[in-house]
Formats: sequence, structure tokens, C-alpha cells
Amino acid sequence: MSRQLEKRRRGTMHSGVFMRVLILSVVTDPIPAQNSEIFTLVVPHGPILTRINASISLPCELSPIFSAEPLEVRWYRPGNFNRPALLYKDHSIQASVDPRYWGRVSLTGGLERGNVSLRLDRVTLEDRGEYVCRVSSEQWYEKASVSLTLIVLGGIPVLSLAEARGGGGQVNVTCSSVGWSPQPTLTWKNKEGAELRNVQEVLYTHDSQGLVSVSSWLLYSPSDSDWLSCTVSLSEEEEKESRILPRAPMDGHWSLGAFITTLIILLLVVFTVIGLFIWNKKTDKTESTERPEETALVRGDQSQAPNGGTVLL
Repeated sequence: MSRQLEKRRRGTMHSGVFMRVLILSVVTDPIPAQNSEIFTLVVPHGPILTRINASISLPCELSPIFSAEPLEVRWYRPGNFNRPALLYKDHSIQASVDPRYWGRVSLTGGLERGNVSLRLDRVTLEDRGEYVCRVSSEQWYEKASVSLTLIVLGGIPVLSLAEARGGGGQVNVTCSSVGWSPQPTLTWKNKEGAELRNVQEVLYTHDSQGLVSVSSWLLYSPSDSDWLSCTVSLSEEEEKESRILPRAPMDGHWSLGAFITTLIILLLVVFTVIGLFIWNKKTDKTESTERPEETALVRGDQSQAPNGGTVLL
């Protein structure tokens, strides 16, 4: 009876060890490829944000999870299928890729777990936009798009004043800023921090590099104490602000710059006239001191000759 129990215990121990080894091998060994299985690709719903010169990963994974090592992985821009940014095929990354990405792209690793994400280094402005992740086997292929957006902070807002058309005692305040990505938000506020809603218009334009410029203007009553602020931002942490006192322009359409320029010209004219007057005075004095000496030389020491003539000695 005891021998039978001992045999049962040994059998149970052997089966337990076998199960543990089986489970451990399943967990640690790479998942075999299932080329005949239909799969999908999992990518982010929203854009991937990064900055210039940074390194970024564009996620793309197989679902269900299985090894992508025997598959073909192609990352390319729309319309450039034959010029991929990266091509993985026959268990290696191929050399024939878009020259714009030479030395800057790689796979993040984890192909045995179905991870086919793209790593992009030294990001430039030209790298912005859509990327296609395409994975194919002999029986099936699937593709999905990933969007890359660059964060670029533009310049400090420039504020300017002008007299409002039609008068009315108001001034036209303009705010503009250039060089943003993506499209920023422009906000006007008073000195209490309250947002001004009577903004007439906000205009957005794109330069040759695709960066965004923004401008806006509003009518405001002149003040010597109630300043205005214009804030251009991508988020609360990424913003730039400028402030201005909306004072009325001078009467007669004089600007401060024109007034200063005219004042300088008038002062130069006055100093020139004074200088000429002083120089003329000095010239007159010099001439008056030289004339008596010349007269004496001409006259000399005169005496009467016997015949009544004049003899110069």
C-alpha cells in the first residue's frame, strides 16, 4: 500500500515538473510566426508630437501578437511606396531606402513580439506628416498610418498702434507672430487677465517651410494705465506674450518716430545757423584789425618836396 502511494507521488511530481517546464518554454521562447493568420496593425489614434533634432518612435504593432521576423515591414510616405524610409525583408533591413532617411531610421526592436515600430533620429521640418506602416506575409498584408507633428515655438508677438478709421476715440491694436507649428491660438486679455471677446479677426498664413504665422487686431479705447496683452500659444506651458498701453496717436497723424526725427532736424538747423553767425562775427573782427595796418603801409611817412610834391620815405 505504501509503495503504491509512493509511486503516485513520484508520478505527480514528474507531471508537475513537466508542466512547469512547458509553461516556462512558452513564456520565454519567441512566438512562432503564423503567416497564414489574418492580423491587424495597432497604431496611435492621434499624432505623435516631437521637436526638431529630437529622436522619436512611431508605434506600430501586430495584433494578435506573434513574431514579425519572417515578415516584410515597410515604412514609407504616402505616394512613395517604392522609396520607403525603411524596408525590412528577408530577416534584415535593406539598403535601398529614401536617401533623406539614410542613417536616421531603424526598428525599435521586439520583432519577435510583433513590434515593428519605427525609430527616427535627428528630426527635421521635412519629416512632418503622415507615415504608412505596412506589414505583409505570403498570404496577407495590412497597413496603417501614423502622423508626426513637430512642435515649433514662434517669435514673440509684435504689437502696434494706429488711429482707428472713422475716429470715434478708439485705436486699432495689431498683434502678429511668425514661425509656429502646429497652428497656435491667439488670445487678447486686459490687465485684469479677462479675455477680450471683441476680436475682429484672426488670420493664419503658412510660409515656404510650412510654419504658421498668426495676426489679429481689435479696436480699443485709449488709456494711460489699462494695458493689453496678446498671447500666442500651443499650450499653457508653450506660449509667448507681449503687452502694450493703447495710447491715442498724436493730433495731426504724428507718430512718435516722426516727431523725434523732426525735432532732431530742427535742432540741427538751429545749431547750423548759430554756427554760421558766430563764424561771420569772427571774420568781421579779423578784417577790421587788418585794415588799419594796410592803410599805414600804403600811406607811409609822407613829407613835402620843395616843388610841392610828396615824397615817400
